Amino acid sequence: MKKLNQYRAGLYMALHYKEIRSEINFLLRKHNFAGVLQAVINHLRHLITVRSTDKICQHIEFLGTIYGHGNHYVKYILENLFVRSLGGLQRISTVHTWTVIEARLPVPFLEIRKGQQIHNLFISK
Repeated sequence: MKKLNQYRAGLYMALHYKEIRSEINFLLRKHNFAGVLQAVINHLRHLITVRSTDKICQHIEFLGTIYGHGNHYVKYILENLFVRSLGGLQRISTVHTWTVIEARLPVPFLEIRKGQQIHNLFISK
C-alpha cells in the first residue's frame, strides 16, 4: 500500500471526524495539515469535557492507523503535535477517563510518548 501523504491523510480525517469535517476541508484547501491535526486535538479536548470516552478512544485509534500508514512527514507531525498534546489531554481528564484512554492508546504513540518524556527529563536537568 502506498504511504499516505498529508493531503490523503487529511481526506481520511475529514471522512472520520464528521463533526469538524468543514473545518478540516477548509484547512486542507490551505495545505495546512498541522492545522488539521490541531483541529482534531481541539475536538478531542471538547470530547473530554463532555466525557465521551469511547468516542475519544475510537478517534485516537484512528489516528494510530493514520500514523501506521503515513509517510515520514505525516508521522513527524503526528509525533510532534498529537503525541505532545497527550499531556494536556491527560491534565483535563479525570483519572478514570485517562486510564481508559491510555489503555487504548496505539503502541507507537505509547513508545513515542515514553521517548519524549525521557528526553524532557534529560533537558530539564
